[in-house]
Amino acid sequence: MRIYAPFISGQVLPWHGDTIASIDPATGETWSRIARCSAAEADAAIRDADRAFRQGPWADLDPSGRADMLDALATQLETRWEELIEAEIRDNGKRITEVRGQFSALHGWYRHFAAQARKLTPVPQDNAIAGVTSVGHWMPYGVVVAITPWNSPLMILAWKLAPALAAGNTVVVKPSEMASASTLEFAQLAHEAGLPPGVLNVVTGFGHEVGEALVRHPLTRKVTFTGSDAGGRKVAMAASDRVIPTTLELGGKSPQIVFADCDPETTVNGVLSGIFLSNGQTCVAGSRLIVEHSIKDAFVARLTERARSLKVGDPMDPATHIGPLANEPHLRKVIAMIEQARSDGADCLLDGSALVQGRDGFYVGPTIFDQVTQTMQIWREEIFGPVLCVATFDSEDKAVTLANDSEYGLAAGIWTRDGAKGARIAEKVLAGTVYINHYRSVDPGSPIGGIKSSGYGRELGPDAIRDFLQVKSVWTGTTPTPDPFQ
Repeated sequence: MRIYAPFISGQVLPWHGDTIASIDPATGETWSRIARCSAAEADAAIRDADRAFRQGPWADLDPSGRADMLDALATQLETRWEELIEAEIRDNGKRITEVRGQFSALHGWYRHFAAQARKLTPVPQDNAIAGVTSVGHWMPYGVVVAITPWNSPLMILAWKLAPALAAGNTVVVKPSEMASASTLEFAQLAHEAGLPPGVLNVVTGFGHEVGEALVRHPLTRKVTFTGSDAGGRKVAMAASDRVIPTTLELGGKSPQIVFADCDPETTVNGVLSGIFLSNGQTCVAGSRLIVEHSIKDAFVARLTERARSLKVGDPMDPATHIGPLANEPHLRKVIAMIEQARSDGADCLLDGSALVQGRDGFYVGPTIFDQVTQTMQIWREEIFGPVLCVATFDSEDKAVTLANDSEYGLAAGIWTRDGAKGARIAEKVLAGTVYINHYRSVDPGSPIGGIKSSGYGRELGPDAIRDFLQVKSVWTGTTPTPDPFQ
């Protein structure tokens, strides 16, 4: 059985300490073990990253040189991305079709931010003071701690790592203890692509044992976190004690607003992909279907029939539509929330548990509840599973009220043939990303992030590199300085 050890200073550390079992979600069996690091390994990783930031080949690079290294990493990924697939699937159970789609495009994230790095130049500043000029120079923070989730470890790491490196920082990654293997394999690949030792370090283990030590370390200068809102609050509190900036991309309870004038086939496809791709294990999952009353019965019946036809199976099988949930604790949580919805009086139109009876592993099939009220747990709390709840509206105002009735504000979908209506509703919906007649896309040129309990700050988009930079204003006198006392 393979033991995955921390990656520090360009090498895998010998490991003889405690480990955490990595369970294959499709079988429920242990397939590898991950090092259970402590504050000692956190300290070593941060100090090594700080050294790499301050001295050596990385510290001597200008933005163009960093861009060349990111391009080299992208070239490595273009030819070797398939080597990373099995580790991620065996860690979190994501379907091979989705993993191949994500990994075959990984190189694009690094190439995008390499190109952005080459555009980093000092910025002349406007000022009204005669006889001086001022220019803004970009400064990296130093050591960035990136804490990543178990649902899409390498894709979400790219959102953080690529702009952070393009900005000139060094990075210490703490992947989820539930899915660390692909991140460790990627770190080795990045080193082989030419990334200098210490520029990317990876330490594994539990948040309270190693994650908090990373955030609170005196040499940590910025934190970027993707995960639950509970985890985000802990990170923000720890970072605030040190007065260091954080970017938090947290949970969601995203609405899909379906108007009677929608294109039915396109909309069914969009709602299906929004909640059942990745088994609903995505922060932007469209878990609240808000459908206009006049088409509700027909639309939900069509959607339910399509969901019932989805094939549950082995995530390594390209024909599988629905794989397992990522881990057993999460399976228990999802099942408990489904049972709570039944107890609360919601009408179960599609019972996902019946679709997976007799199957080993951590499986829950597509599940749909109707007659959901705004006081029910299933409406208010993020499930992070293949569970959809349905509500209806009969006016635009009611649709917006239902959509905004959430402590979250990460994403939303709007489905209508009326372009003016779509734009009008998009203005009123409180979310960081709103899709009209489309759902779930992400691109390095478009920012992603939330409002309210979905977090703060943005990843990706035109300002992504600047989120990992600080501005230094440099003032230059252009005329003789007069005597200040005359």
